[in-house]
Amino acid sequence: MQKSFIYIFLLHVLLIHTTIKAQSFTDSLQHKNYQELLKIHTKNKQADSTKAKKALTYYIKKAKINRDTIEIINGYLYKSYVSNDNSKLQYYDSIIALTKENPIINYPSYIYFAKAGHYLYQKRDIQKTLYNLTKARKYTLTNDNTDLLYRVDYLIGIVKSEHLNEKEKAISIFKKCIDFYGKEIKYEHKSYYLSTLHALAETYIALEKNDSSTFYNNLGYNKSSNSNDVNHNQMKTYFTLCEGINQYAQKNYYATIDSISKALPKMIEFEDKSNTIDSYFYLGRSYFDINDKEKAVSYFKKTDSILETLNSIPQYKHVKTYEYLKDYYKDKNDIQNQNKYLNKLNSVLSNYLDDQIFISKKVKEDYDIPLLLEEQEIVIKKLNKNTNTYKSSILILGVSILILGSLLYYQYRKKQVYRSRFEKLMKEQKTKSKPDSTKTNKQLDTEKILKVPEKHVTYILNKLDKFEKEHRYLTLGLSSQSLADEIETNVKYLSRVINHYKNKTFTNYLNELRINYALKELKENIMLRKFTIKAIANEFGYNSAETFSNAFYKQVQIKPSYYIKQLGKVAENT
Repeated sequence: MQKSFIYIFLLHVLLIHTTIKAQSFTDSLQHKNYQELLKIHTKNKQADSTKAKKALTYYIKKAKINRDTIEIINGYLYKSYVSNDNSKLQYYDSIIALTKENPIINYPSYIYFAKAGHYLYQKRDIQKTLYNLTKARKYTLTNDNTDLLYRVDYLIGIVKSEHLNEKEKAISIFKKCIDFYGKEIKYEHKSYYLSTLHALAETYIALEKNDSSTFYNNLGYNKSSNSNDVNHNQMKTYFTLCEGINQYAQKNYYATIDSISKALPKMIEFEDKSNTIDSYFYLGRSYFDINDKEKAVSYFKKTDSILETLNSIPQYKHVKTYEYLKDYYKDKNDIQNQNKYLNKLNSVLSNYLDDQIFISKKVKEDYDIPLLLEEQEIVIKKLNKNTNTYKSSILILGVSILILGSLLYYQYRKKQVYRSRFEKLMKEQKTKSKPDSTKTNKQLDTEKILKVPEKHVTYILNKLDKFEKEHRYLTLGLSSQSLADEIETNVKYLSRVINHYKNKTFTNYLNELRINYALKELKENIMLRKFTIKAIANEFGYNSAETFSNAFYKQVQIKPSYYIKQLGKVAENT
């Protein structure tokens, strides 16, 4: 009993000591300058993440109190470096919201560029990549930032070469970048120069201009080898790999195996997933073509194992991995594995057809989708020989056909209604300027009725007017609490003023502002209409496509996808 009491007492003392120590640390941050806070963050980043995060929190808090835009941006950037994907994008969006209307130095152009890189390399979302590159280029030209402009153009070249099949245009972009970076005005230009040589060599392979590819691979290899800089010297490995792939295109399979086998250990050491996948994939293809199928399959399986770790769908060329494995097991009469890789193949192709509008045409050209689905159906039947299950499947198919017929009729009727609503909406936009329902149309009420001091009412209404004019309602994650904090008022006062003077709840007020703005922007901005509903939703302040679609439908009684489609038809007919 006594031991137990002593243990509890010591634990209590320890907890009090820890709490006092934590409070003391927090209090000490208030008197630190930016450099000191950043030093504390760096020092504790590995050892004590809580202290590291607190240091950055106070960094941003201090910057906001001082209204120091540059330091607020720096604080958000430091936060983004230690955040997961979703939080990183939120900090990026915060910087964009801060600088969108009043660009400052490299912002928001650099942030749009960073978002484009994230969506290209982490998510392989080409629509969002292009959207952010377009934005980055627009602001970069405004700021006259030549360095960033060429980095943006390089990434546009990568997208055109690897994802849009616009390789000749990519070649033109890469050559302009090489002319600029070849002058090596700055240290980092050498790295960009070598990366662009590599991209150019890869693009020439796809265009079947193998001699040109070899020329740039040799040039890049020699430039890398002669450099005393470690990072530049390492680039020779990439040119070795690229030339190996170039040799494969010329059916020099043993030369391919030799080059890639030299490059592969380094790619693994660099933890470069993309080029490790390329190495395994082309080793697999080379061994397959020299009829060593067992070794080929071992490399295709390694390719698949890394593809499974990606957060995005694979590069289009790597889809063939599943085709090789599926056919290999089909020849082996291994129905279980045949079905496994056939399912992966169909699943990936389905993703491309659904989400990657730029490559869906090539998918249809390269693969007979109905035939693959038919093959999978046959495999499934072989796996499942139970007659009753088969009959049930036929019954389900029949019911599905009936349901599908009903759905088609329902969709037909819904389109007729949507068409009528769209025409009515367009007519209203032409004949009159739709009144802004968020405008105040009441006189100030007494404090007794509204239970808000009159001076606060005037203050909040002025702040809301500025909020609307500056389109700050487009900020992601906006809430009544965050808006109240931003305009420095009480959330209850804010809600009461909006309910009384705007005749709606905060949510309805916010949705109406956003949807009215969306209707106008989608009608006027042709480029915006080319992006996914999710990307458009983000542009207008919504975290998800579903929330945006529901709010849009509630206000105008048609879905945004239909509105965009009809705007396109109207544009074609005018």
